[in-house]
Amino acid sequence: MPEILVVRLHDRVVGQLRRGRDPSRVRLTIGEDFDTGLTTLTDSFTVIPGTEAPSDTVSNFLGGYVPEGNHRTVMASRRGVDPGDLFALLREFGGSLAGAVTVRPPGGYDGQPTAGWLADMSESGLADRLRQALRETDQAVPDDSRSTLPGFQPKVLACRAAGGWAQPHGAAHSTHILKPAVPGRSSRLVDEHYGHLLAQAAGLSGFASELLVADDVDFLAIQRFDRLVLPGPAVALLHQEDAAQALGLDWRTSEAKFQDPHWPDNPARASAGSVAQLLATDPGSATLLRDWVRRLVFSVVLGDNDAHAKNIALLHTGQGTVLAPVYDAVPNLFARDMIDEGFRLAFAVNGAFDHRHVSADSLVAEVQSWRLIAPSVASAAVSDAVAVCTQAVQEVSPPDGVSMGLVDKLTWTVDRLAAGDIIGTSPWQAGKSMTIPRPRSGPASERTAGASRTDQHGATDR
Repeated sequence: MPEILVVRLHDRVVGQLRRGRDPSRVRLTIGEDFDTGLTTLTDSFTVIPGTEAPSDTVSNFLGGYVPEGNHRTVMASRRGVDPGDLFALLREFGGSLAGAVTVRPPGGYDGQPTAGWLADMSESGLADRLRQALRETDQAVPDDSRSTLPGFQPKVLACRAAGGWAQPHGAAHSTHILKPAVPGRSSRLVDEHYGHLLAQAAGLSGFASELLVADDVDFLAIQRFDRLVLPGPAVALLHQEDAAQALGLDWRTSEAKFQDPHWPDNPARASAGSVAQLLATDPGSATLLRDWVRRLVFSVVLGDNDAHAKNIALLHTGQGTVLAPVYDAVPNLFARDMIDEGFRLAFAVNGAFDHRHVSADSLVAEVQSWRLIAPSVASAAVSDAVAVCTQAVQEVSPPDGVSMGLVDKLTWTVDRLAAGDIIGTSPWQAGKSMTIPRPRSGPASERTAGASRTDQHGATDR
């Protein structure tokens, strides 16, 4: 009898999963009585009860939930499975994925149908897990864990507990992602936290982000936007899929989530335009497209060269589909050691991958090239987004330890965009001391100047 897994959405059975024609493929037979209700399962294929969904598309959708890169290799090795065996990966780690999809054996794990349990972690126990994630480049999951998230960064999945943290066992759900600081690169974690604060100020996210320490290990605790803590305590799942999944991109390659710089229209790779075309198919497309413009402008302002299709997600709710909050937003292109990478963005803006060549006009031209938004609306949307980002940079106080000169670089960028200039290379990126052009007057100027001093002093102390 063939091995079977059961796919569920919010605990409603979607159908049965079997192995595909090769290890990287699976087959999903939709249950005859399955009804998604008001929640969309995926934008990548149509769910028709009683039929078998397209194997390639199903595989890319479900494969988009499993770990990437070294995480996948290490975690698969620990369970004695091939990192390219999608069915085996889902069997081992499908108990708690991103969003509200779960993939589990029909009778549960080891004959136990219960979802799992939480175990309190002492401070030293948490520190050990964080060190393991760094040392072994994985997610430091217990041997009995059935949980995972996509991504490349070392991380630990955890739940808030009374006075501390707990680790999920079995198929129990986590509420937080804990990212340890990489030795020699501690400022990158602080920069990511600062990016979260800026996204909150720009109205693009609302989840909590904290810089904490366990023993001597610095880490960033990020509240999961796809989880809600209920009385009990219980955890409710919010369904999400990232844009790479919704676009049906190949789960086996990490390159598909980036636009192809040699063939920008490559249909096997993502782009700002392909994300826009995807959003345009949704009934709430007007709002989604407006929010996508805001998100695109924010990633440019932040110098986030990792704003690829797997770092853009759709939240599918009973009220419709919305863009998920901004996450994994890091100002990488403002770090001097990124200059050798050519200032390359994840998605081109009006044909330009080089961050230094972007201007407000080129952002407007990019939006107009989608042919989904009227020219006047595109211009106003970009202008409004730049203004919101400018205000966020002015008003958010950076945490101690951000990268040297980061606030000055961000200020340079929003000033250049607001003035209609290309971003260019800031004096900080060119290795020169910097005087901010066009100084502002009043309280906002004072906050920016003070933030800059904190930026430099904090980086030196760290």
